[in-house]
Amino acid sequence: MSPHPSLRTALAVLAAAATLSACDDQVKYVPWFETMTRQPSVETYEVQPLAPVAGTVPAGSARHLDLLASDTLLTNPLAGTAEDLERGEVLFLQYCVMCHGETGAGDGPVVGPNRLPPLPTLNLLSERALDLSDGYIYGMIANGRGVMPSYRRVQHEDRWYLVEYVRKLQEDAPVAE
Repeated sequence: MSPHPSLRTALAVLAAAATLSACDDQVKYVPWFETMTRQPSVETYEVQPLAPVAGTVPAGSARHLDLLASDTLLTNPLAGTAEDLERGEVLFLQYCVMCHGETGAGDGPVVGPNRLPPLPTLNLLSERALDLSDGYIYGMIANGRGVMPSYRRVQHEDRWYLVEYVRKLQEDAPVAE
């Protein structure tokens, strides 16, 4: 005895749906289909990104200078307005406070026993830090130095706000006797 015609139709539809749902995965194994799986490609992070052409600057960024070039070639374009200092404080609390501390004295929460050693370079209020040019501080943010990593993820303009805020911290610090 043969199954009822509506049951046969339902089974045929169910079999077609099951076959077609697996088709997307199976089509890559059929040689005459041109698919994205059979093309020359590079996987993510498989190769280094291409370097920009010499003398060019990527859109939306500034030319990158090393630490010494920043010291000699760059001058601070900001005037130190209240808005500049406010933006600098926000950035300082976001990127710098962990090591340099809220006052810039190098007493952040990652400094101390079983953490970063209390290095003199962490103290932004030291005589050594006071003698640094604005361009050098900018370059240090961009390039890092010693245990400080590069903070190139901080945008070019935002680095100047950080420089302004560091100068404000240095200005407000109690005078050492």
